[in-house]
Amino acid sequence: MCPDDHPVRVGDHWVVLDGSGRSQVVLRTVDVRVGRLDSVDDAFARDEGEGDLTRAWWLRAHRDFARRVLGLADDVDVDAMETRFERFAVVWPPEHADPRP
Repeated sequence: MCPDDHPVRVGDHWVVLDGSGRSQVVLRTVDVRVGRLDSVDDAFARDEGEGDLTRAWWLRAHRDFARRVLGLADDVDVDAMETRFERFAVVWPPEHADPRP
């Protein structure tokens, strides 16, 4: 869940495209932390905005995702997987941009 081929650094920008390849938003990485999957905290799980916004829901969904996508056996300790936790800010378009700190 933490690819080694693309290190992410605070200040990096990335573009989100729609299904036809048009730019929809530009994001700037504002925080990056690498840790075990189960080191996710309540605030990160809530801020990601999925499910019922709880850490328990987030962990269950991401454990299931990792098992499904990576084809992991049930006895693999998914919680021990190195995971990149990244926070970002919207910088474009201006009408959706987050205020700069």
